[in-house]
Amino acid sequence: MINAIAHRGYAAKYPENTHAAFAAAIELRFAVIELDVHLSFDGIPVVIHDFKVDRVTDGKGNVDQFTVAELKKLKVCGSERIPTLAEVFAWFGGQTRFAIELKNEGNRYPGIEETVLDVIQQFRLLNDVYVNSFNHHTIERMRELSSKIELGFIKRRPTAALFKKMHQLRITSLAMNYRFFSKRIVNQCKKEGIQLIVYGMDKERQMKRMLTYPDVRCTVKELETFIRLYKEKEQYR
Repeated sequence: MINAIAHRGYAAKYPENTHAAFAAAIELRFAVIELDVHLSFDGIPVVIHDFKVDRVTDGKGNVDQFTVAELKKLKVCGSERIPTLAEVFAWFGGQTRFAIELKNEGNRYPGIEETVLDVIQQFRLLNDVYVNSFNHHTIERMRELSSKIELGFIKRRPTAALFKKMHQLRITSLAMNYRFFSKRIVNQCKKEGIQLIVYGMDKERQMKRMLTYPDVRCTVKELETFIRLYKEKEQYR
């Protein structure tokens, strides 16, 4: 098992956040698959990164302007479809862990926390997921709804003050941008008992650097490049 996170599945080779991308990441034995969740017009959790469908589909407009049936008619990169969260769980539940990012900018999707939690519980995957978000109020709401679910904050450039809030809410992971990564943050997370996750490293030299920190979890798109570097590093441990 590759102890890293496949960002939107195998997003460098397949259409991101789709069946093909997730299946490829599982085939390559990544421990965790990251995916992004919005709500459709009719309140169904759907897996897509952007607030608009324009970049990855043949449609135009905001995700929440479409019903799930309408979203299903759109083509992702010409060959795939936007999956619902329930479909992803039906396809791959029990084969991997899922890092679910709630894309709840401001309060764009009232009730997204309850809706996503319901889907997780329906598939009995509470122990196989963790939920995180840039919107820390959304994570607070998830904690109010469940004392058991694993939660994380995303913060491009974390500050020391953030850790107090994390302990209050029993947040166990912190995802940050590679641009602001430092050994100081690694040491702070170790001290606080927080799992540090770093995203935004697409270059080989960046991955090599991160692999010198075995306690840090990497989020990557170039999966096969990372595997090669990961295995090279393992040989010398």
